[in-house]
Amino acid sequence: MREPDRVFLQMWGQTREYLIANHEFYVAEAKRRLLDQFDEGTLKADADRHADEWLAARGQNFDPDRDDPADDYEQSYHEGIAFYQGLVGLRETTRLSIIAGMFHEWEKQVRDWLGKELGHHGYGKHAHAAVWSVKLDELFDLFEKCGWNVRALGFFEQLHRCQLATNVYKHGNGPSFEALKTKAPDLVGKDTDLPAFFVSALEYTALNVTNDDLSRFAEAITAFWRELPENIFFSQVADVPKWLERAFRKERAGKA
Repeated sequence: MREPDRVFLQMWGQTREYLIANHEFYVAEAKRRLLDQFDEGTLKADADRHADEWLAARGQNFDPDRDDPADDYEQSYHEGIAFYQGLVGLRETTRLSIIAGMFHEWEKQVRDWLGKELGHHGYGKHAHAAVWSVKLDELFDLFEKCGWNVRALGFFEQLHRCQLATNVYKHGNGPSFEALKTKAPDLVGKDTDLPAFFVSALEYTALNVTNDDLSRFAEAITAFWRELPENIFFSQVADVPKWLERAFRKERAGKA
């Protein structure tokens, strides 16, 4: 890996702008076409309408000798509350789906870009397969071994929070949820008034992200593409991770 003055990884300007524009389009349209349909006023109006419709339907079978109208009005109120809570749950799921789709698309684009860049140097199917099979953290390791200290940059905390939230939404309880409780307890409902043992007892259903979280996650992805160096030279590569070195050995063995 001691080949000075040759570009190892390159982020071409037009590619960078395309990736950012595509990402920002996704976020803007997802908010407009999906989340904006769940504003609080609309949810309450829909719940009230559902309660009225339930009461009207119940009234068609009302028997004054047997039924108490007060019971029907009370039940219609509860029906409206249940409908409202269902819509709120749907809004939360929709928001998480948007975040997960956004994160996974970004991750695929990072792997695709990196695999193509390695291909420019004649690293073939083994290197390409390795890029697509290793964990995301191992790609960050590669960037840091290339002199780009991505984990030290301002956007990385939000990017990592997005990764954890996406994993919890996808897998439920597990390592990502345990990490989330430690590194981002606010995303599982923790506030300053709750004791620590309360957080430790939570399950994945406590995951709660807001529109502000979505915006911060989206901005972190934009910042990643903005700050990715235009050129990383061979002379900057101090070492390669073991997973990539293994792929290179397979490439060399295949050619031999």
